[in-house]
Amino acid sequence: MMNIKNKMIGFGLAALLTLSGCGAADALLGGSKGGTVTTLWADVPALDGATQSDIAMPLAAKLILQGMIKASAQSEGAKLDSFDFIAFTTSKTPEEVQNFYTIEKMTAAGWNGKDQPGCTGGKSDAGLGGAICIFAKGDGPDKGGAALFMMIGQDEKTKQTNIFYVRVEGKAK
Repeated sequence: MMNIKNKMIGFGLAALLTLSGCGAADALLGGSKGGTVTTLWADVPALDGATQSDIAMPLAAKLILQGMIKASAQSEGAKLDSFDFIAFTTSKTPEEVQNFYTIEKMTAAGWNGKDQPGCTGGKSDAGLGGAICIFAKGDGPDKGGAALFMMIGQDEKTKQTNIFYVRVEGKAK
């Protein structure tokens, strides 16, 4: 699990660094209507004031994320059953969103991963202008589990913060 944690944090920070120079919201969350689910999952706390957005993850970002997740799962001997996403927009800053999704809040919501890194990034951390959050849950290798990735970035033009939730579910092979 620690190996996946380090890979996810590294990927997320690299993506934020790459996207911060060209507008994280446009590069990561731009495009036409998107999302594979219509509502936020019941076990993910909803941020007050956030509204669902019809923004799509660009194909390149989606393929990179899917490839990275699948490669990590294969190296850990896991079989992925689903890959879903949904996007929301809020007037809150990326730091406020990051501060809302604490490990304590997510643990209370059922995200019980032992080594979950929580959120990292934000303007105060290396001037990234966004954040990535990673949480996990599971009932054991035979019963499966889930990982939740949140990419948070502020649109430089509108000053709205976009939250892109990606949920992956699977179990050990």
